[in-house]
Order: sequence, then C-alpha cells, then structure tokens
Amino acid sequence: MKKKASGDNTVILSDKYLSESGVQGGKIVAEKLSLVSFIIGMPLLTIGIYLLLNMLFGLGFPTNNATILGVLLILTIGSLMTLGGYTIYKSKMT
Repeated sequence: MKKKASGDNTVILSDKYLSESGVQGGKIVAEKLSLVSFIIGMPLLTIGIYLLLNMLFGLGFPTNNATILGVLLILTIGSLMTLGGYTIYKSKMT
C-alpha cells in the first residue's frame, strides 16, 4: 500500500497496485488491438466480398482453384479480424 512519489514518476511497492496497473495496461493494449483489427479487418472484408461477388456473377474474374482459395482466405481473415475487434471493443466497454 505504500507509494513513493518523486515528481511524475511513481514507484509501486505493493502487489495490489501492481496488479491494478497490469489491468490498466491490458485495457490499453485491448484498445489498440481492437483498433488495429478494425483497420486491417474492414478493408480485407470489403475486398473479399467484392472478389466473391465478381466470382459468383462472372464479371471477368478468373476462377481457378488458387484464386478461389485466396478469395475465401481474404474473406475469412477480414471477417474474423472485424468480429474480433468488435468483440474486444464491446467487452472493454462493459
């Protein structure tokens, strides 16, 4: 429970305050992680949906096996990152 202050620097001398600072650090990391997930996930999801629609409606997009797997991979990664970012943000807010 002791704190030793020297200017703006605070030295934590108790396990209770150390665990509280760890929780606060985790919240900061979660905030940045959810933001990065949205920033990366939304364009990948948009590109994946666009490519999937081009493949399904035959707008000139080649449909070999590697392209189909690439489109599904981009779509899956984008949707999972977007869902993960939303879940982290939602759980952080409660």
